[in-house]
Amino acid sequence: MTTDEAVAEIAGVMKKAGLVWLSWNGGRPAPAWFATVDGAYVVLADRAGSAEQPLPGLAEAGTAEVVVPAKPATNRLAGWKASVRRLDPASEEWTAAALVLRTERLNADGLDTQLDRWRVEADLLILEPTGEITETVGRYDGQSRLETPTGSTATTRGKRPITFHRRSNRRPKLT
Repeated sequence: MTTDEAVAEIAGVMKKAGLVWLSWNGGRPAPAWFATVDGAYVVLADRAGSAEQPLPGLAEAGTAEVVVPAKPATNRLAGWKASVRRLDPASEEWTAAALVLRTERLNADGLDTQLDRWRVEADLLILEPTGEITETVGRYDGQSRLETPTGSTATTRGKRPITFHRRSNRRPKLT
């Protein structure tokens, strides 16, 4: 498969997705929403620990593995390699990408200051296909995707309380 054919196949798959899973530098995959701008895939990556999409280190990674999930979200539709390029906040390309990405941002807070906040607190990154498709429908590797959950400070309440005088499981007779 040539690079042009691979890019065309990736474009067809990406039309079906609103979210992708990105992994870089051997780290855990992270979900990321994106927008397609003039055939390029733009991702917003938080830089300053704000409320935007946390993708630490992606801007410096250089390359990333992109996994496109199928709509039932239990299957993979495709996987491909991308080179990562950071857009300059002063460029017209950044402004055009930010305006398109802004429409894709769900439940955004502070729409009037959003673009100014992105210039300071986030990076707009372009994911450019390298032409290498790692997975497609019917061609998956045999690698296990099971991973242990990440550590968290969240806890449970403990055991469920005992309930006295439960409802009977038996249905009443209909007359």
